[in-house]
Amino acid sequence: MINIALLLLLTPLIGTFILLYLQNSSKKLTIIISNTSILLSFLLSLYLLIIYISSNAPAFSEDVLVFVDVKIYSLAFGLYIDSLSLVMSTVVTSVSFLVHYYSISYMKDEKSFNRFFIYTNFFTFSMLLIVLSNNFFQLFIGWELVGLSSYLLIGFWTKKDSAIKANYKAFLVNRVGDIGLILGLCLIFITYNTTNYNEVFQLKDTINNTNINIFGYAFNTLSFICLLLFIGAMAKSAQVPLHFWLPDSMEGPTPISALIHAATMVTAGIYMVARLSPIYVLAEDVSLFILYIGSITAFFLGLVALVQNDIKRIIAYSTISQLGYMTAALGASLYSLAIFHLITHAFFKALLFLCAGSIIIKCHHEQDIRKIGGLRRLMPITYMAFLYASLSLIGFPLTSGFYSKETIIDAVGYYGHTIPYTMLLLSIFTTTLYTAKIFSKVFFGESTLHSDSELKNKENDNQMLIPLVVLTVPSVFLGIFIYDSLMLGTLFGTSLAAQELVVSFYNDYVINSLNFFLHSFLTINFLILLSAIVFGYFYYYKKSFEIKIPSFFKKILTEEYGFNMFSSKYIPEFQNIITKYLWRRIDISAIDNGFVNNASYFFDKISHKVRKAHTGFIYHYSLTIISALILLLLIVGYKN
Repeated sequence: MINIALLLLLTPLIGTFILLYLQNSSKKLTIIISNTSILLSFLLSLYLLIIYISSNAPAFSEDVLVFVDVKIYSLAFGLYIDSLSLVMSTVVTSVSFLVHYYSISYMKDEKSFNRFFIYTNFFTFSMLLIVLSNNFFQLFIGWELVGLSSYLLIGFWTKKDSAIKANYKAFLVNRVGDIGLILGLCLIFITYNTTNYNEVFQLKDTINNTNINIFGYAFNTLSFICLLLFIGAMAKSAQVPLHFWLPDSMEGPTPISALIHAATMVTAGIYMVARLSPIYVLAEDVSLFILYIGSITAFFLGLVALVQNDIKRIIAYSTISQLGYMTAALGASLYSLAIFHLITHAFFKALLFLCAGSIIIKCHHEQDIRKIGGLRRLMPITYMAFLYASLSLIGFPLTSGFYSKETIIDAVGYYGHTIPYTMLLLSIFTTTLYTAKIFSKVFFGESTLHSDSELKNKENDNQMLIPLVVLTVPSVFLGIFIYDSLMLGTLFGTSLAAQELVVSFYNDYVINSLNFFLHSFLTINFLILLSAIVFGYFYYYKKSFEIKIPSFFKKILTEEYGFNMFSSKYIPEFQNIITKYLWRRIDISAIDNGFVNNASYFFDKISHKVRKAHTGFIYHYSLTIISALILLLLIVGYKN
């Protein structure tokens, strides 16, 4: 099993190296190598998942390659095989393959076609490295490689200024989060003297009641570790206040948006906290903080989406909001529900972005929904795919998003978290409204770009349509398919902590998937959803009435509560200050004047002095040799 898991991990990396070596090869060969490597990785992942679940095997951790092995510490490359890692790897590779296949057509006219697939293969490998790691050091390596590859992909169009600014913003904000992550990992090593997951989990109880002094204040060591690690997760998974890099990541090609938002980068933080659930479940104060961060993100960033007009940015803000649901579930110790929503979200969000990409291509790269319209007749397959993805996004009964999203909301309320529960309920209304806004304008509105006669070939080619059809299936049916096994704790078994909370909620409140579906029509959740649909229908589609949003409130939302100004003004200023400081102090003062120039001056002076010793007279050289021998004999004699 370990060999298959290793091959699953390394296949995308091998594909990356082959593409690098053959980067000047034909597009056809690039397509074959990149897609084959990801497909093989997916098949291996699916095979391992089926074998693992059917055999009910225990979690398996093994070091494949040991770098350092001393008495106090060992540093190794290893793999962690359990239902959580295999489910995640299957989701990552399946979405990645469909995005790769979609990109064949989407990127066909791109000059840097080969470079694109090099980056995406490496991106997939980096995420798999996080998912399959069995220690914190390896997790950190994968974490940074995901950041690097996302930087390359967001700024893929290197001559586009907005793309360059976007990848700088993503890189800098994630480095802020990484400071917390690094400090947390260092504290783990200092506290536990190991970086291996299982060893830390075994020692968690012994350290739970100890404190650490920070600037004269005592903090619970375990809670402080969890808080530092969560700071890293906040940046990677775009939670308030480290979220504002994600909407700008839309500057990359649309398939990259699908990959980043659906199954790779933004889910890394959610996965990390879930993987470390055995220690997070003990840090109740930090969990409460996580719960409030998630619920605030879900509601308030959903509001921002209402004033956006760029189709990709609206979907991007919806990603931030949905990540808020997952984070709230983590904070409520409902770890399996967080992963459940991560899985369903991966498919319907990838579907939304790929539909958006098809629309953008068909509408001559226009992304403003006020200019796009009437595509219901012109792109019927894309229309239906977008409809199903939208229904899943808003949590319409029977869809995958309904089972994962509504269960989180109900479970948070069931366990008495009133304020987060209220914010999650309100976010149902906002999510439905901005979804209705996109849908009504893009598919039913009036277009300024085209007429029916201009689009004789209604849909894009099959390479862009097939992924849409395939992704529609899990977006609609996956939730009900895995719901009961997940809620009973059999899907993830012992991979996640606090499974009893989910099982207890299921037995007391849900009973079974059918009952949950029928009962949902009697809940306040459905009432809010239905009212939002009706409101959106009359406001966006029928235009029966008009609501004027107060200018100050609209400005607050447009400026994203001040984060836009902060990111556009202060981050570039901070970047310039740091750049100038590093240039003047490090480059000029330390390196040029300090090391290079002084080194050349020193060696010049030394050479002048040494040159004088080269007189050319043999008796001078003989005297030097004899003196050196006498000195050597004296030293040896003294030591003896």
